[in-house]
Amino acid sequence: MQLSAVKSWASAHLARAVEAWRAGVARPLEAPIRDSEFLPNFCHGWVVFNVVVVAELLALLVTLVMPRGLVAPDPWQDFLLISLFVQWVALGGTAVLCFARRYFNRLPNLRALGMAYLLLLCTTFVVTELAVLLVWALGRVPTPRPAWYGDFHLLTLTVSAIVNGLLLRYFLAKHELTQRTRSEERAKLAALQSRIRPHFVFNSLNIIASLTRSEPVKAEAAIEDMAELFRMMLSEDETLVPIKNEIDVAKKYLALEQLRLDNRLQVEWDIGTFPRRAVMPVLTLQPLLENAIRHGIEELPAGGVLSVQLREVVDETHITVRGPLAKSRGRGKPPIEAATQSLENIRQRFQSHYGEAARLTVGEEDGVFSVEVVLPTRGGKE
Repeated sequence: MQLSAVKSWASAHLARAVEAWRAGVARPLEAPIRDSEFLPNFCHGWVVFNVVVVAELLALLVTLVMPRGLVAPDPWQDFLLISLFVQWVALGGTAVLCFARRYFNRLPNLRALGMAYLLLLCTTFVVTELAVLLVWALGRVPTPRPAWYGDFHLLTLTVSAIVNGLLLRYFLAKHELTQRTRSEERAKLAALQSRIRPHFVFNSLNIIASLTRSEPVKAEAAIEDMAELFRMMLSEDETLVPIKNEIDVAKKYLALEQLRLDNRLQVEWDIGTFPRRAVMPVLTLQPLLENAIRHGIEELPAGGVLSVQLREVVDETHITVRGPLAKSRGRGKPPIEAATQSLENIRQRFQSHYGEAARLTVGEEDGVFSVEVVLPTRGGKE
C-alpha cells in the first residue's frame, strides 16, 4: 500500500474514531447527575431504624407526661402499651410510604409531599381505630365507641401531624443532602475521567503519526487496533466494568505501544482468577501502564520489561505494575517525582469510587518503579 493511500485511509478511520470518542466522552458529562426521586426510600434500613427510635422516644415522653395509671395500674405496663401503639402507627406509616413512594415520586414535588403527609395521617387514623376495636374485643370497654373515642382520635391525629411533619422534613433534608453529595461526586469523577480519556486519545494519535511515514503497514495495523480499542472502551456506559474488559483494553493499548517501541517494550502478565462479576473503574490499567512506559521504558535506549500482576486477596483486587525507571538528566523534576505526580488523577478516581477502601502506593528500588493498587472486589453496579 502506497504512503498516500495509507494517509487517506488513516484519516478517514481516525475521523470516525475521534467522533466516536467525542460522543463517548460527552455522554457522562451530559447525563443528569441529580437523582429525580423526591421522596427517600422508606424501605431502607436506616429509615426504619430512625423511625423506631423516634417512636420509642415519643412513647417514653407520653408515658412521663400522662397521669399515672390511666392506661394500666403499673407504670411499666403504661409504657409497654403506649410503646406498642406508637410503634404500630410509626411502622404502619413507614410501610405504606415504602409501597407508595414509587407512585408519589411521579407527581410534582409539592403534591408528592402533601400526599405522603395525608397518607401518614390516614394510617394513624386506621391504626387508632383498630386499637379501639381491639380493646373492645378484649372486653376492656363495653362498646366500640366509648366516651373517650373522639378525644382519643383527636389526640393521636394531632400528635401524628406534628411528629410526622418533623420526620418528613428531616428525611427529605437528609435525602436532599445525599443527592447533592452524590451529584458532586459524579461531577468530580466525570471531570477526572474527561481529563484522562483525551490524553489517551492524543497519545494514541501520536503513536500512529510516528508510524505513518516510516512504517505504513504498522500504521494500518495500529489504526485497526485503535478502532477496536475505542469500540471496547466506548461500549461501556457504566463507570465500573468487568476486570476482563479492563485487561482487554490494556492489552490493546500495549499492542499500540509495541508497534511504536518495537522490541524495546516487553510485557509480562500474571493474572489470577477473579469472580465473574468482579469489576473495577473503567480505564484503571491503561493509565498505570502508560505512566510506567512514559517515565521509564520510553526514556531508556534499551527499553525494558513491564510486569503486570493482578490477583484477588480476601475480597480485594491487587494490581501491581513494575517497570524500569528512567535516570535523572539533571533538569526538570526527578523521574520518580514525575511518575508519582502523574498518578494523582488515578488516585482521586479511586477515592471517588471507593473512598478510603482504595489504596495506591508507589515505590522505587534498584531503578525499578512499582505501583500497587488495592481495590475492593465488587460485583455489579456501584
